Amino acid sequence: MTRDHRRARRCGQGLPTSWRTARIPFVRSDIDHLPLVQQSELDRVKQTLMGEFADAIARANQPWKKNGKILKIILFGSYARTDWVDEPENGYQSDFDLLVIVSHPDLTDVADYWYVAEDKILHDSAIARPVNIIVHTLDEVNQALSRGEYFWTDIARDGIVLYELPGSALAMPKPLTAADAYEMASAYFHDWLAKVDSGIKLASFAIPKKAKAKMQPSFCIRRRNVPISASYWSVPSIFLARTTSSFCARLPRTANRA
Repeated sequence: MTRDHRRARRCGQGLPTSWRTARIPFVRSDIDHLPLVQQSELDRVKQTLMGEFADAIARANQPWKKNGKILKIILFGSYARTDWVDEPENGYQSDFDLLVIVSHPDLTDVADYWYVAEDKILHDSAIARPVNIIVHTLDEVNQALSRGEYFWTDIARDGIVLYELPGSALAMPKPLTAADAYEMASAYFHDWLAKVDSGIKLASFAIPKKAKAKMQPSFCIRRRNVPISASYWSVPSIFLARTTSSFCARLPRTANRA
């Protein structure tokens, strides 16, 4: 598939106009656009997930656990959209992003049902790229689609079904109203702002006194209500201090006096 074809597919060109405008969840089931190596890796990932899940529920006593099912496995993200990057020589490979839909809320528990599978996939030499797995029930996904949440509507639009049982169709996404979009964005903002406050407090205990001076400019960011990127949570506290200091130095003078 050429780059132009990939771009057209991402933009919805070549699909019926009614599908593009109505945002019908056109969930495909073919992965022919992927190289054979990646197709083989995806199949291996799928078989590992299903095999380990079957072993986990076989040990259960409760009927709902023993009868637990994987309803769908959906590939989403860059490998579904066809804009992945596969450059291991440059130190970067796009992840396989998989949504696993199960029949009961308790089956989403990672420790009980998915940890062994994830560990096997991580250490499988035949799977050359990272794999990210999220697990939800069909009700959770369909409720999110009915609210028009962007993350889920993107999966419904771009996703590729690798496995599914009959009767597990996704709901029709509904348009997100301006009020709903504002409410969702506000909730995300306040959630991450609280995490930033918590992280700064923890960092103040973890950093030596000599380094704490570099943390002070971070408070001007807090007063300006500018949330630090979520990606900073994966880096050392001292880097957070240096980064916030550098960022604050570039703020207008009036912002620093706020």
